[in-house]
Order: sequence, then structure tokens, then C-alpha cells
Amino acid sequence: MNRYERKWNIMPIINALSVKPVKINGPYERVIRVLLAPDTQDAVKDLSISHAVISPHCSTDLRHTHPGAEMMYIMTGHGECTIGDETHKIGPNTLMICPAGIPHDIRNHGDEPMSLVAMFVPPEPSKQIYDRAEKASIVTARS
Repeated sequence: MNRYERKWNIMPIINALSVKPVKINGPYERVIRVLLAPDTQDAVKDLSISHAVISPHCSTDLRHTHPGAEMMYIMTGHGECTIGDETHKIGPNTLMICPAGIPHDIRNHGDEPMSLVAMFVPPEPSKQIYDRAEKASIVTARS
């Protein structure tokens, strides 16, 4: 089992704060926890869910795409997202839907952290989610 995997035979209750975080530094500063992915448990194989907290005045990594849809539900914080060529204001209780292959990003313009839940369909393995975020931090460090 790699450092991202947790294997369960039944679906437990998951406390997001009990999942080991990966911290990304720089202008893409945030903390990511993969709560559910095909490689972390055996009960749900067709969905991945992660929790992210974007630091004030930071953003997600460079505009990026996914092979499937990504939905992000904003719980706290305020900012903007760009999906394709459209920019939208976002805040609590906003659901963003990013179709497969469409570039997107989120910017936290507020003075408080932005907390969100991201869902991927089809699912992405936890390692892929963490590796993409860590790659953004390496690109930032070299810039």
C-alpha cells in the first residue's frame, strides 16, 4: 500500500481532518485531502472526492483539465473561477461543473481560506490527484 492508500471492506464515516493532508506552497498554496478514490477503499469505485482549502489570495494550480468531469462545491470563502472562457464569481453554496477536457481554475480573492469539496467522474486515483497538485508546487518553485 502506498502512502495515499487506505483500504476498507465497508464504507466508513470519513472525518476529512483525519485524512493525511498534502500541502502545496507558493501562489497555489492549499491543503488537499483525498477522501474517497478507487485506490483508497473497496466500496465506491465510480467516484473520487477530495477536500481542499485554498489559502487567502491564492489559487488552484495552472489552468488544467481532467479526462472526466470535475464538480466543486464551495463551502467557505469568496473568489472567482474560470471554466473555459467564462469567469464567474463564487462563494459559499456554489457548485462549479467543469466538463471533461475544459480548462479551469479557482482564485480565492478573500482574506479567509476557501474550503471546497471536489468530485471527479469518472474517478481519479488518489495518487493522480496528489501528484498533479505537487507538480504545481514544483513548477512554482522553479518560476
